[in-house]
Amino acid sequence: MEVSVRTSTGTGSQVTPGKMWQTIFRARLPGGQSEPAYHTRRAHKKSRGGCMCDEQKPTCQRCQTYGATCSYAPSPSPLHAGRSAVSVLGAPTKVMFSLTVAEMVSNIKEVLAGDLICAPRMIGDYHTVVSIAVDSFQQFVNISTNTVGSSMIQQVMKTDMIHVAFNSKSPYLMYTIIGCGILHLNRMCPGYKPRELAEAYFWQQAIKLYGRALQGPVTEHNIDPLVSACMLIGITSIIPPDFQPEDSWVLTGRSSDLNWLALQGGLNCILTLAGRLVNRSIWGVAFSISHEWETKLYRYDVEQGREGLCSELADLCEIDDTTTDATSPYYFALKILSPLLRLDFNAQNSSQCTTWMGRLHPSYVAMLRQRDPRALVIMAYWAGLMCKLSQWQPWIEGRIRQECIAICMYLERQGDPIIQPFLEFPASACGYALRPTVDKI
Repeated sequence: MEVSVRTSTGTGSQVTPGKMWQTIFRARLPGGQSEPAYHTRRAHKKSRGGCMCDEQKPTCQRCQTYGATCSYAPSPSPLHAGRSAVSVLGAPTKVMFSLTVAEMVSNIKEVLAGDLICAPRMIGDYHTVVSIAVDSFQQFVNISTNTVGSSMIQQVMKTDMIHVAFNSKSPYLMYTIIGCGILHLNRMCPGYKPRELAEAYFWQQAIKLYGRALQGPVTEHNIDPLVSACMLIGITSIIPPDFQPEDSWVLTGRSSDLNWLALQGGLNCILTLAGRLVNRSIWGVAFSISHEWETKLYRYDVEQGREGLCSELADLCEIDDTTTDATSPYYFALKILSPLLRLDFNAQNSSQCTTWMGRLHPSYVAMLRQRDPRALVIMAYWAGLMCKLSQWQPWIEGRIRQECIAICMYLERQGDPIIQPFLEFPASACGYALRPTVDKI
């Protein structure tokens, strides 16, 4: 699947319409392919047993490598006859496992039990609801995961997390996975009413059940689904349908319209509550490796002064050699943004840049709610950076580009001569045409 971004140009104080900058997904359809050339069949041996791939029993090496189901695997013993497909799969592996459609339908039905039967009839009959759920699940595993996090995070999502989701004791994770997949489908191919109604229903179930799960303590038995769901559940707020710059809290003046950003910090809260349990979870290795790299990137050992900060933004925020996070609400937000601005533009770095919004301290978010100009400039620089990286992070088009445009519009209208020079980078990145200044005429 290819991703491209449409652009347009404009003059004067005009905002480039959001739809002119939306990401377009192009899927290559199987039709229209030319017939393969005929080749004489090579000599081969007949087989009465074992796998046709490489003749290894009980499962072939090629099937294990590609995660496919080996057609010649031995039948389960009577002891396993009554068990579900989940128990037969065994412990999670690094190989992306493969499920037949029948197995997937059976597992999803088992996890969600009778909930699918109770789905609103406006979506369709029971079979329609199941079909939408299965399509959305496949969309998440096969496509959506490729646009979230690092390669290691993606691998855990495609394997270990799916095994956890098939545990009926944590149905909120399955609802969250299906919700992410159906959201992705609806943004790619809008207009299918049953699926749009299903999106609202699945997310309602996910959030309701997740809220109940949070009322209890974090233990070794629920750490995996809690962290997994938390990593995904905030996505619904950053990819709203038909979001425009005028809907931003910056232009509406409603501080509650910034709640989407506050929600992104939920993972840090869960990890703090979990403590050492995280190391023994399915995310332990991935988080540990990520933390080692981030410690070097963000220089957590430096807790004071301007070292490593973007000098221009540090000057704007009046940060000197004695400034700390305790004395300035801008300090930490700028500290974790500055290294990102120096990274090369590529897929791996784009995943790291997305984590900025989940690390913000409440004091800085409070300044954003008040539309503090310096806090907005820092936010605009991050949003502009993400616009530059949108080819690897297409979800940016759902909200972040429009928020960047809104910030540029608001700050330009304020007319502060100190702030105006800092709008050039975010404005050019998001496609907003600034008014020519006197110096440029």
